[in-house]
Amino acid sequence: MSRIKQLEAQLSFEKRKAAQACALNEIMPEGGEKKTQEQLAEELGMSRMGLYRWRTQDSTFIEYMNLLADDMLSSHRSEVYGQLMKLIKGPQPSVKAIDLFMKRYGLLTEKQIITDNTTADESVDDIQNEADKLDALLKEE
Repeated sequence: MSRIKQLEAQLSFEKRKAAQACALNEIMPEGGEKKTQEQLAEELGMSRMGLYRWRTQDSTFIEYMNLLADDMLSSHRSEVYGQLMKLIKGPQPSVKAIDLFMKRYGLLTEKQIITDNTTADESVDDIQNEADKLDALLKEE
């Protein structure tokens, strides 16, 4: 059973409806303008504080709402890729867009090089003397 189905089984119809309304309002608001929490609560037939408590204190509600939002966003992936390609193919290609494209397909990875600047001719006695000096400095504090 998928996680979303497990959560649905734990939530009332009202909470499932509210989670969907909240997720839709955040991702795809009607008319391009988000509703206030008060407007959402009124549409759902509940108090603003009740909706606030579900959104901030009910972990099952929060997880369910987030999974719904993830599903809604994934349905727009092709649009995002289209916009990315417009930025890459435009008159002045975006270096950031190219970087994102390359990272997305594993063609560009971050590489860190660590160099050792110590000299090989340091003796054990030299290192011990340095450690003793550091110990003495620490004891002074």
